[in-house]
Amino acid sequence: MTPSSPQRSPPPGPRLPRGVRVAALVCFVLSSLTLFRSLQDLVLLAHLGELRDYASRPASAARELPSGLDPEVERRALEAQVSALEPMREPRALILVGLAGACFLCIGAAGHLLRRAGMLPREGMRQLLGRAALAAAFLRTVDGAQLAVVWRRMGTVGAELMDRMPGFADLKDPALAEQVRTAMPAFFSAAAVVHTALVAGLFLLLAQYFRSERVRALVAAQEPQLGRDA
Repeated sequence: MTPSSPQRSPPPGPRLPRGVRVAALVCFVLSSLTLFRSLQDLVLLAHLGELRDYASRPASAARELPSGLDPEVERRALEAQVSALEPMREPRALILVGLAGACFLCIGAAGHLLRRAGMLPREGMRQLLGRAALAAAFLRTVDGAQLAVVWRRMGTVGAELMDRMPGFADLKDPALAEQVRTAMPAFFSAAAVVHTALVAGLFLLLAQYFRSERVRALVAAQEPQLGRDA
C-alpha cells in the first residue's frame, strides 16, 4: 500500500497583460480607501448620541481638543453634522454596509487577478470584479447624495459663523464677504458632488472595463480550458 502523494499547489500561471493588472491595482487601491472611509462613517453613525452630547456642551469645553477652529465653530459644525445624519441613520447604515461589502469583494477579486496563480479561475474573478465595482459605483453615488446633504448643512453653519473662521475673518470688503457667505453652502454641497462623481465614476469605468469583451478575451487567453470553451 503506497502512501498518497501530497496535494500540490497549482503551478504559477502566466501574468495577465499589463493593462489588466494596472486596472486591477487601481481598483484594489480605490476599494481599500473607500472601504476604510465607509467603516469610519459606520463608526461615526454608531456614536451619534455621544457626539450630540459633546456638541451640546459649552464651547469652552471643546478647547481641550487640538483644533485651529474657534471652539464655537467646531461645536456648531459638529452639531449640524449630527442633526443631518440622525434622520438618515438607518438607511445610511445600510448603504455603508453594502458599500463596504462591495469594496471587500473588489479587493478580493482584484487581488486574485494580480497574482500569478490561484485556486479560483481568473474568469470568475473578472466577472465578480465587474459586478462588485458596478455595485460600488451605485452605492457610492447614493452615499454621495447623503453626504451632500450633510456638507450643505455644515456649509450653512460655516456661513453663519464665517467671521470666526481663519482666513474669512480678514475679509475687508463687505460685498465680497456677503458673496462668500451666500455661496458657502452651495460650495460645500458641490464639493461633495464632485468628490462623489470622481470616485463613483472611476468605479463605473472599472466595472465597464472588466465587463468588456476585450478583457474577457485577454483573461480567457491565460486559461486554456476556458479559451477552448469560449
